[in-house]
Amino acid sequence: MAERIERAALVYARALHAAAVEAGRVAQVNAELTELAQAIARDDRLLRALLNPSLPDEAKHRIVLSVLREADPLTRNGVLVLLDNGRLSLLSDVAAAFAEMAAEDERVLHVEMTTAIEVDADRIERISNQISEATGLRAQINAQVDPNIIGGLVIRARGVLLDASVKRELDDIRRVMITTPLPVGSEA
Repeated sequence: MAERIERAALVYARALHAAAVEAGRVAQVNAELTELAQAIARDDRLLRALLNPSLPDEAKHRIVLSVLREADPLTRNGVLVLLDNGRLSLLSDVAAAFAEMAAEDERVLHVEMTTAIEVDADRIERISNQISEATGLRAQINAQVDPNIIGGLVIRARGVLLDASVKRELDDIRRVMITTPLPVGSEA
């Protein structure tokens, strides 16, 4: 996921993470940031209001303080800093980056696994154990199905992609067939 996160969001996430670590409240801030980012993504009116350039900052402050009235002060202040710096549009990326940092703290590796067909829970558990043994981290797999990969699997974790799909192999063969020059005098 890190490769898809806006660089500026990483700066804010690192600062907020450092403060949360120091205060011993990483899990709470992580949960609240994730919840807020999801709530804003679901509520089109809230999103439009917070990103509306003609709405005064004081009004946006009141909205944020209302939405986060029960939140940890670190979460509330982190979001207000984004708002004050005109970077509230980065909230989703800040939440994602913070979640990755929190997972690293807990020695958890979030893995996205895509297969062509549904994989049973026992098989997912075996793959999770293999990844955990190889990395020394506790693997948490989010399994998805995409019939377009034909067979095999695609694994993505922390910006690393392992594509062992039949589709990729067929694409590789197709590319070789197209780019390989034919011998001179060939009738092909």
